[in-house]
Amino acid sequence: MTGTQVFLFLLMAPVSSFCFNLDTEQPTTFRVDSPGFGHSVVQYAKWLVVGAPREVKAANQTGGLYRCDYTMRRCEAVPLQVPPEAVNMSLGLSMAATTNPFQLLACGPTVHHACRENMHLTGICFLLASPFQQYLCYFCLSWVFIAAQELSLVVAGGGFSLVQFSTKTTQHFTFKDFATSSDPLSLLNSVQQMGGWTFTASAIRFVTDLLFSTAYGARKDASKILIVITDGRKTENLGYKDVIPRAEAAGIIRYAIGVGSAFRHKNTLQELIDIASTPSKEHVFQVENFDALRDIQKQLKEKIFAIEGTQTVSSSSFELEMSQEGFSAVFMPDGPVLGAVGSFSWSGGAFLYPQNKNPTFINMSQEHVDMRDSYLGETRLRLWAGQETGCLGRTGARGWGMRGQGWGSLGGPLHPGIGSYFGASLCSVDVNGDSSSDLVLIGAPHFYEQTQGGQVSVCPFPQGRAKWQCDAVLRGEPGHPWSRFGAALTALGDVNGDRLADVAIGAPGEQENQGAVYLFHGTSELGISPSHSQRITGAQLSPSLQYFGQSLSGGQDLTQDGLADLAVGAQGHALLLRTRPVLRMGVNIHITPAEITRSVYECQQLGTFPHDLGEATVCLHVSQSPKNQLVNLQSTVTFDLTLDPGRLSPRAIFQETESRNLTRVRELGLKQHCEAVRLLLPACVEDSVTPIVLRLNFSLVGKPISSLRNLQPMLAVDAQRYFTTSLPFEKNCGADHVCQDDLSISFGVSDLKTLIVGSNLELNLKVRVWNDGEDSYGTAVTFFYPPGLSYQRVTGGQNHLQLRSLRLTCDSAPAGTQGTRSTRCSINHFIFREGAQITFTVSFHVAPTAALGDKLLLAANVSSENNSPKTSKTAFQLELPVKYAVYTVISSHEQSTKYLNFSASQEEGSRAAQHRYQVNNLGQRDLPVTIHISVPVELNQMAVWKDIVVLNPQNPSLQCSSERTVPTESDFLTHLTKKPVLDCSIADCLRFRCDIPSFGIQEELDFILKGNLSFRWVSQTQQKKVLVVSVAEITFNRLVYSQLPGQETFLRAQTELVLEKYEVYNPIPLIVGSSVGGLLLLALITALLYKVGFFKRQYKEMMEEANNQTVPENETGDPQVAQ
Repeated sequence: MTGTQVFLFLLMAPVSSFCFNLDTEQPTTFRVDSPGFGHSVVQYAKWLVVGAPREVKAANQTGGLYRCDYTMRRCEAVPLQVPPEAVNMSLGLSMAATTNPFQLLACGPTVHHACRENMHLTGICFLLASPFQQYLCYFCLSWVFIAAQELSLVVAGGGFSLVQFSTKTTQHFTFKDFATSSDPLSLLNSVQQMGGWTFTASAIRFVTDLLFSTAYGARKDASKILIVITDGRKTENLGYKDVIPRAEAAGIIRYAIGVGSAFRHKNTLQELIDIASTPSKEHVFQVENFDALRDIQKQLKEKIFAIEGTQTVSSSSFELEMSQEGFSAVFMPDGPVLGAVGSFSWSGGAFLYPQNKNPTFINMSQEHVDMRDSYLGETRLRLWAGQETGCLGRTGARGWGMRGQGWGSLGGPLHPGIGSYFGASLCSVDVNGDSSSDLVLIGAPHFYEQTQGGQVSVCPFPQGRAKWQCDAVLRGEPGHPWSRFGAALTALGDVNGDRLADVAIGAPGEQENQGAVYLFHGTSELGISPSHSQRITGAQLSPSLQYFGQSLSGGQDLTQDGLADLAVGAQGHALLLRTRPVLRMGVNIHITPAEITRSVYECQQLGTFPHDLGEATVCLHVSQSPKNQLVNLQSTVTFDLTLDPGRLSPRAIFQETESRNLTRVRELGLKQHCEAVRLLLPACVEDSVTPIVLRLNFSLVGKPISSLRNLQPMLAVDAQRYFTTSLPFEKNCGADHVCQDDLSISFGVSDLKTLIVGSNLELNLKVRVWNDGEDSYGTAVTFFYPPGLSYQRVTGGQNHLQLRSLRLTCDSAPAGTQGTRSTRCSINHFIFREGAQITFTVSFHVAPTAALGDKLLLAANVSSENNSPKTSKTAFQLELPVKYAVYTVISSHEQSTKYLNFSASQEEGSRAAQHRYQVNNLGQRDLPVTIHISVPVELNQMAVWKDIVVLNPQNPSLQCSSERTVPTESDFLTHLTKKPVLDCSIADCLRFRCDIPSFGIQEELDFILKGNLSFRWVSQTQQKKVLVVSVAEITFNRLVYSQLPGQETFLRAQTELVLEKYEVYNPIPLIVGSSVGGLLLLALITALLYKVGFFKRQYKEMMEEANNQTVPENETGDPQVAQ
């Protein structure tokens, strides 16, 4: 059958693929109208071989292979001689290829054959050598001796032992040897056929008495089966009647097989009947020769299978009957490896077929019982030490507990992930190309997490006996929960030119099963980059593609362009994607002359500008990475030159453009190309310390190669795109060209003799730096100071030699190991010339809570890039006394007793009184304080205040001491006459002392002075009202602490109590006198009013008024109304 090649031309912007290593502009697509075409792909020699496992060629014959030629643009079927027993084998379900020599292994693992009432599945593989010549028809278990046949009949959990007999009986291996051997078939390597007489009865006795005992590894509860193969009658005196009953008693089921013509006679046939169990027709076999033993294999299998099948209730008896050998395949240096996923109750395994040796079966079910149904060997992978890269699309043990396992050197399980099919694909990768695998990629295509479906674990090969660690995980783009990312894996080799292998990963379920393929690059740490560099979707190549990425094969050059190609399988399609040539560009920039002389850039010599700076030569060299036979590669290079990038104003320009920028476009091949440009200095420069920088950045676009169907080269993704060189200024360092500066530094603190922490929030250092030597470059001053101070700003910067002021930039460094901080102030952009001097002020913030001890040590040194030796003049230090600002306040409380009075009769008495004081710490620092309270207690030997105590409610246990003080004035009467105040200047006092070890921030304390104030002493003062005063004050260590300026008055307070004597009067005489006097005064007033007629005149007026209101009657008798 012939396929058709389809070329897809996509209308996409060229820039969209410039950064991609796989060419998607012109993919080659092969299509064959055959079911399953594209299920598997493999690169073999110059062909792309595609499997079509569902193709029906004839009755009971499924599967086919197609070879597709990139040059001929067609596919054709691969003719094979299929054996008749290959019934519905699904050829092409798995394939593998090797390059040295060229060999192709194509398998059909679904061969059906019946065993009594059961249908078994095995596999057939074809080994093809170039040019597609059938070299080996199929693989199966080869029997070098009939015992090897019986080995294939051992059921799960069973054992096998081999004894050869002639004149003597030779034991080749026991049940114990078989159980402990990792390669049971190797036990047959030393077996050689013996010669001599036939002592059959002795051999049966040997086996019955010895080999079936527990000492030789036999289990008591196991079924015992003895297969006796003999080519003649026994020639010894020991009879069967002496040994067979013992075998019967031991429960040994016996099969007798006669080989050769000796058993054609009835007498010799009876010997076989005597050996075998009953009924004889079920346990006796006859063959003509040893080769004919194969003919009875099926019968013997059925009989032994029936025995074990009826006696095993806890596990299946399937071993290789459902093996599906060839479900996966891979080439190893020792020979092909075929996966047998159905072997041993579907726990899976693999067969290694060394050349000219018996095959080796690899199985894990005995060591891991829970690996049944795990499908180990769904595909196999080269994980042995020293192997290079190898990948298959279906690999691992995908069904172990519905989780799947990956295996390396028969190691243990690596990952859970229920339902993820972890291990459904595997790929070992030699990242650095040293011919040894560095890591294994393990796919879990059914892994599900949020919006992502499938993942691939990156598992570096463990060192020594270390365990597998698969910490890194590769994933596709989110938004595709059913993508089956990791369903297919392949190594591509180096496609991006970094000499590290890259890998491709298929996700056939993306975009509603249209599929996608991801490209991941290798890393220098022998890993895989977690981010993909390219994603190719099936819809991007053709809208009709389905399951794009279901199979992958890479690393070979099928297009004959010297670059690796990637083959991708899709439903009904096989696509071939080419790798684009990778280009790199080297850049070399050389400026002549190599530095700018002082005569050109200094402004002291007036002249016309611009000045010529010289010539810059730019050389470009495009190369291919890695190199191959492609030599005629062309590319368009656009490069931009920029002078002083990043500066607002450039110090140099190009003569051609009279600006800082220059752009040129050139078409270059794989040869060096050089160009020259002239540089100019447009004006006098201020910064002659920093070199002028010339920067080149470029872009490269490869030109399509017509001879390779317009394959377009590309610039390496990691290629360096920016190159710089510098043009320094000439230094004024004398004939020896070595600048020897002589720097000095000093600083001081003006008008500050003591630093008050908490009051002085800023510390200003006035710094002076001068140079008595040659020009100094990169001059800097470094200040060292303790924690608690922090750099704030720098001001000034006056240069006493140059007219221009100097700019300083200061940067603070973290605290060192001893807690010291530092700030470095650089004199920027200008040379600190000989004889120059600069003064500036550096300000530091002093934290209010800083702990600096009793002295502040400040140090500074001056340095430069001249690397001149340090002297005593380059360093300076200053010590400054330190105190700490506090803010404590004491005040009189309103609840103090303010007034008391007494009468003369109470002079001998007293009354309770109290003075209360409130103490507050309003500062930002704890400190120890002492509270002193002084109160008068005696005046001229007469008690004033008795029974005095001082209480502290916040700390009742506080004990305050007291001492008695004498007055400073003896004439208290004179003092009281001037000012009636009783205090400690004229009276004896008690002075209380209360020590507070730690007065906390924002803490408040109350002190209550209680006692009985007596009144007798007042009489000697000759005052009726006296002011009794108590005084309280706060003291602390003045050498350490200092009250905030202006707050000293709050350290002392006093409380005044007014004591007044009053006279007691008799009110009765006053009341009587007042009453009598009042009555006499009333009588006098009444008499006077009567005498002046006050009472008579008022009566007369009332009578007249009444008469005027009476009117006489007229003649008619009508009343008259007054008008």
